[in-house]
Parts: sequence; C-alpha cells; structure tokens
Amino acid sequence: MKDLTFVDAPILRRMESESSPVSATGAPRSEESDLVLRLRLGDTDAANEFFDRYAARIRRFIAQSLGAEKSEADDLLQETFIALAEALPFFRGESSLFTFACAIAHRKVLSFVRTNARRAHLIRAAAILEPETRHDVGSHRDFDSALLQLPPEYREALVLKYVEDISVAEIARVLAISEHAVESRLARARKLLRKHLGESQ
Repeated sequence: MKDLTFVDAPILRRMESESSPVSATGAPRSEESDLVLRLRLGDTDAANEFFDRYAARIRRFIAQSLGAEKSEADDLLQETFIALAEALPFFRGESSLFTFACAIAHRKVLSFVRTNARRAHLIRAAAILEPETRHDVGSHRDFDSALLQLPPEYREALVLKYVEDISVAEIARVLAISEHAVESRLARARKLLRKHLGESQ
C-alpha cells in the first residue's frame, strides 16, 4: 500500500474545510526539486506549499477542459492529487511538476468524459431519457460560453496554451501527443472558437 500521507492528511482536509477550493499564501517558495523531495518524504509543509502553488491552476485546467459544475471539478482535482501522490516516485523531472500534474488531470478528465458518454449511451438505448432541449448557440454572447461549446480536447489545448501559458512541447507531454498534433489541434480550436464567437454576435 503506497503512502498517501501527502494527500490524505493536509490537502484533503484543506479542500473540505475551505469555502474556496484553493487558496494562496505569502510563504516563501521552495525550489521545485526540493519540493518534490520533501513531498516524497511526506512533509506536511511541502504538501501545503504544493497546494498553494498548483491547486488553483490545476483546478482551472480541469474545470475549463471539462466545462463541469464546481463539484465535478473539485472531485477530479481530489482524484488528481491522490493519483499524483501515487505517481511521485516515478517523477523523473523531465517536465515541470505542474506539467506532470496536468498530465494526470488530463487522464482523469478523459476518464470522466468517457464514463459519462457510456452512461448517456446506455440511458438513450433504454429509452428513459426525455428529449433534451437543444442548446441555443446564438443566445451566448461571451467568450466563456463560446469556449464551453468546444469539444473537450479543444478546450484543454486552448486553456493550457493561453490560460496556463505553457509551451507546445509541455502541452504535448500533458496530452501525450506530438508537438505537431498540438499545433494542429490549437489551430482547429482557434478556428472553431472564432466561428462560435461569430455566431454569438
């Protein structure tokens, strides 16, 4: 059984106790290599520092990739932290810790989307779902609404590039695709986003 003290003790209690899913402090930051070492040793202060440094960005990535309600994004954030604790022994420093965490979050989002898609398919097949009212694209006039209309893989690529401001190479590591594929996905995502924004005018 792997030691999950890093997540189970300080971070999960903190997520449950705070009205906001993340917070920031003015405490000095450690070098990332030192932070990783301390996390592996189960250092509580390191866990709190990790939370302050990365939780807001990871949650934002999850929420905007998923287009999810607050509770769903928070659940996936918690799952990401648990999986990160288990994966830390395999972190070799070939990317930033944030990129490593985003790659885990990306897999959690994909799993969530696939599970929901399978469930929706089964419900439709059983003919128990009432016809849904179609989403009126033309009624949305702001950027966030246009972004939410994009497929999840387009949303997460745009969020990583323009919100989290990480490189194409780092995005490729997060999404486990080639850099060329990232550039192509970003181009298609921007084109579709512009189309949705145009329709909303």
